[in-house]
Amino acid sequence: MRSIIKLLKKRGSSGFTLVEMVVSIALLAILLGGMMLFITPIVRSFNDTQTDLTAENVAVCLNNYITRTIRYSSQVAVFSNTNYTDIQSSTEYKARIQSMNAYCTSKNGGGNNTYYLRCLSLKYDDATKRYYLYEEDVDQTNGNLNPDKAKKVFSDCFYNDLYMTFEIVQPENGDYPTVEGSTPLRNDALQVTIAAYKDEDRRNMVYHGDGVFELRQIKGMLAHGAKATEYNVTSAPAALLDFGSMTDGSRDIYIYYVRRTLAVIP
Repeated sequence: MRSIIKLLKKRGSSGFTLVEMVVSIALLAILLGGMMLFITPIVRSFNDTQTDLTAENVAVCLNNYITRTIRYSSQVAVFSNTNYTDIQSSTEYKARIQSMNAYCTSKNGGGNNTYYLRCLSLKYDDATKRYYLYEEDVDQTNGNLNPDKAKKVFSDCFYNDLYMTFEIVQPENGDYPTVEGSTPLRNDALQVTIAAYKDEDRRNMVYHGDGVFELRQIKGMLAHGAKATEYNVTSAPAALLDFGSMTDGSRDIYIYYVRRTLAVIP
């Protein structure tokens, strides 16, 4: 550096030769290259950490919305590895939905409708290769959905270029079979598993989380002797397919649930 300064003082305003310019540029390139070698790992580490945090935040937000929406439901039915056409063509699924709708009808009366059949869905978009959370529009007279009126819960930018997978099932009963009369699966809770990936092929995972949440209304009523026919949770099919084994068009999840609203006193 001192030699360069001396050279500048010596030459005054006479300028640089071509050789000196080439040497100066080469030294500058080496300096910048060294700085990039030092900075690049830091930037990459920051970006990876930021992606991980974003994936966790998105997954937690989706989980919280779903669990808090259905936590106080009287009845819940989860249909996975499916689509709405398959649900409509399944005798078993249709019977389950109709029974939930009939339950609402039996509870409502006197012009004061307080029980409603609702539905959340996680639908896979073949174009973007992503899942989106929807609030479905349910016909209270027969339990049918109006696909044209389904509303996205979050805007597309919320998912932040992440590719998610979901599993929602009844968790195993830890007491089974040690307690007489217990069942293999819990009848008062659901287990949610969410994974996030950077790529649409779901190979580069950046987040994975799962947890069990209790359906408080169902758990409380069953504990106090309520009928299991009135307070229950089911999930189908019994054995879920992993994402890679699913067929296109049958990757959706529908969560039907019965919620009670505040009564309106005339």
